[in-house]
Amino acid sequence: MKKTQLPKPKSKKNPKLSRIDHLDKEYDLIIIGGGITGANVLWDATLRGFKCLLVEKSDYASGTSQATSKLIHGGLRYLKNLEFSLVRESLKERRVLAKIGPHSVRPLGFIIPIHSFFERIVLWAGMLLYNFLSFDRNQEIVSDTHIPRFIWNSKSETIYKSFPLSRNSLIGSYQYYDYMNINPEYHTCEFIFSAKARGAHALNYTNVNYITKQYSGGYSINVSDTETGKERTVSAKVVVNCAGPWADIIEAMAGISTEKKILRSKGIHAVVRNICSKECIILKKKDGSHLFVIPWRNQTIIGTTDTIFDNHPDSFEVTESEIKNLLDEVNSSFGLAPLKLDDVVYYYGGLRPLVEDADSKKETYSASRKSEIMNYTAEGFAGFFSALGGKYTTSRNVSEKLMDQVSFFLKKEKILCQSDKQTLLGGDYMSRKELVEQLTTQFPNENSLKLETLAGRYGRESFRILLLSGKEKYQLPNGELLYEEEIDYAVKFLDILHATDFYFRRSGAGTVGKINAMDRKKIDEKLAKGLGWDMKRARIEASLVDKRYEWAK
Repeated sequence: MKKTQLPKPKSKKNPKLSRIDHLDKEYDLIIIGGGITGANVLWDATLRGFKCLLVEKSDYASGTSQATSKLIHGGLRYLKNLEFSLVRESLKERRVLAKIGPHSVRPLGFIIPIHSFFERIVLWAGMLLYNFLSFDRNQEIVSDTHIPRFIWNSKSETIYKSFPLSRNSLIGSYQYYDYMNINPEYHTCEFIFSAKARGAHALNYTNVNYITKQYSGGYSINVSDTETGKERTVSAKVVVNCAGPWADIIEAMAGISTEKKILRSKGIHAVVRNICSKECIILKKKDGSHLFVIPWRNQTIIGTTDTIFDNHPDSFEVTESEIKNLLDEVNSSFGLAPLKLDDVVYYYGGLRPLVEDADSKKETYSASRKSEIMNYTAEGFAGFFSALGGKYTTSRNVSEKLMDQVSFFLKKEKILCQSDKQTLLGGDYMSRKELVEQLTTQFPNENSLKLETLAGRYGRESFRILLLSGKEKYQLPNGELLYEEEIDYAVKFLDILHATDFYFRRSGAGTVGKINAMDRKKIDEKLAKGLGWDMKRARIEASLVDKRYEWAK
């Protein structure tokens, strides 16, 4: 299988030249939306040999894809809704994501406290079914990512593994396994950069102004670079709408009306001090829905909420009262000292696009996470497709099904999918131990912790990063280290336009809380130098990073 390698960075000799000046006039596909679904469509389409352009109005992975619980999971709770096919699809895709990008996932145990014999029997049946539906979970993946079978923990074992858990009527717990997705923002970007390495075009901060159906077939799309204001019109035989919570807005822009509606579900998470051990604890909230207490990067993520959002998606914000309510839910059944706002080092939230019939009255927690692929040929819009709903975990399979339809539309035949086999940029290695041994051989003078850290974050791309030969290291508030080469790599190859792109959607350095002032200043200065910012621009960029730690009152 051909290895994927990043292209050389483009020359910055003419910084006034807009990025959209480099676009071609015509494409086979234009993909609108740079979240996980759009990223997977771009990757799949590129592997099938199509000429593709992806445009994203903000930064890649800045919408729904950054608002996950950072899990790659089968969706155990969907068994209650008898959605067996969705659970099986999710479990199959869980394995595929581990296969093509093993550096992005870690096996994670999930503990479900049990308080009655009846509950134990019901969950036992659910565990058996979940285990059966994941029969192939360890096939064709590196041993680092193998997932064990579920187990039963006695009351004492449960308390040992989760000391802060409430003991009221506790009789034990079930423990099953899924994956932690350490940095879903970068994981999403990795699909995009893997596609770009094979010739695809992708632009962040590029807005779609209008979509016009051409009389001769295909579409004209006017886009503008939000950094320079410059516009360009490009054409494509196919438009794929992967705009998530904005999908219906894109459809309306093209003149499409549909019987399906986007139900926007608001979900928020908070990153707090470390309050749990190695396993994720699943708690039941007061309203009967579930809450995760997730160990993550030496801290804890709590979430998520699930409420209807009726406003325009651009008006999304997280309020202080919502964060307090989330803390109260945890404090009622978990922890020693109660969590307070001062314990929140970072928060995030987003809108999940759920697909329902126009007359549906469902509340969002019970709404299905199934995806739908809309082909609007019958409505008079041949070559216009929308990918609606779905889960982060199943996005690759959604893109495969969609591209099967697109390839038949363009070529009158189904071109073989490769995205379930081809590794992403950093995914081509046999085990992390072997990878670190190879890094040690090639870079014998480098610190062993540095080699292990970079291998865990970037997989095989660590070789490319270490060739940049940095000397500095920076302390993150969770105890991790960030290395100078990571900044150089992001600036050169990862479409960084703003400091927030680096801190929150590439390195993840900012998602564990505020960095100490000294190291933060050094990182900001290095970003400014690499991206050619003057002092005024650098101050603006730094203030935007600081603002990200504030919430609405």
